[in-house]
Amino acid sequence: MKNIPLYKQIQHVIKHQITLGNLRSGDRIPSEKELAEQFHVSLITTKNAMAGLAEEGVVVRIKGKGTFVAGQASFKLRIPNETYQQTDESPEMLHIPFSSKPKEMIGIIIPSMRTKVEQRLLDSIENAVNENGYTLVIRVTRGSSVKELQAIEELCALGVRGLVLFSIGSEHERHTVDRASELGCPYVLIDRYYSDKPNVSVCSNNIEGAHKAVTNLVKQGFRQFALVTPPKEHSVVIERIAGFEQAVAKARLPQEDIICLTMPYEIFNEEIQHREQILDKWVSQYYGQFTALVAVDVELARLAHYSLIRTIGKERAKRIAIVTFDDPGIAGIAYVQQNEKMIGIQAVTLLLDQMHHGIRTPKKLFVPMEWIPSSS
Repeated sequence: MKNIPLYKQIQHVIKHQITLGNLRSGDRIPSEKELAEQFHVSLITTKNAMAGLAEEGVVVRIKGKGTFVAGQASFKLRIPNETYQQTDESPEMLHIPFSSKPKEMIGIIIPSMRTKVEQRLLDSIENAVNENGYTLVIRVTRGSSVKELQAIEELCALGVRGLVLFSIGSEHERHTVDRASELGCPYVLIDRYYSDKPNVSVCSNNIEGAHKAVTNLVKQGFRQFALVTPPKEHSVVIERIAGFEQAVAKARLPQEDIICLTMPYEIFNEEIQHREQILDKWVSQYYGQFTALVAVDVELARLAHYSLIRTIGKERAKRIAIVTFDDPGIAGIAYVQQNEKMIGIQAVTLLLDQMHHGIRTPKKLFVPMEWIPSSS
């Protein structure tokens, strides 16, 4: 490749990575300094390489943020033939035609991709976005409100047409939603909504789900309940607690037969041993006062399951029914399952209505949940 300028060689490498899918729309490209160190070239060389890619529309440069892969490339990628071996002559090039018009982008902001629920939601949304001719650009916030706001700025600067927001903001802390509104970017919330702000959202029917959980336990003869829950900071938790309370009232269970443990969110940022200690102490104190346990969060269900085993023994723990939301991956625990596929499809449909037709009427869609009995 000696006859090919160094800056073009760098461009070929980056385009090749895009072709392979190692770099996707919205991904950050290493800085010019990082590229210079990686390729052992001068900073001027990498500046020229990035400037050329920006002119071609391959990348988007955002002042103070960095350089990112743009929507689907409008160029013909030229990458070395697989049989090419480096010589003094110019290599053969493989032409990979792309659409003359770049794909427009839709962004999604999600707390993590750690849980099965998040993974299935993301998969459903990406499929729906692609089927409608768009490219999905993903930003993961790791539970940080600062990163969430940064992601809004970056995605809007990249030129996304709309946003799917899995916001971490609590009921009265909705900075991301407010910022999206200020920037005039259409958005749809998934998994939550804000009762004091009109918005478009798609959520599981959490009240119905909690009602199913308690009702099925009551049918099995359970009358003494424990509720383990995070604080009422999100619409999801608020609704699941409301559904639990409604079902308890409908079954006419005495309030003295209901006990509750609220686990602060901060606990989940600490060592797991601290969470276990809190659960173990609580179980030791209240064991004997409940025969069924409803965990509002799947992680709490796992904690409660193992805490019961540690505290009262495996055989006695089996006598206590546990039910939660989404599959905990533990035999013997019943759960109500969200329909992530339908949530994703509905969210993208509502977003496209805003993008194409300007339909921004506040709307809340609730997707039914399915009761899954425990397996032995």
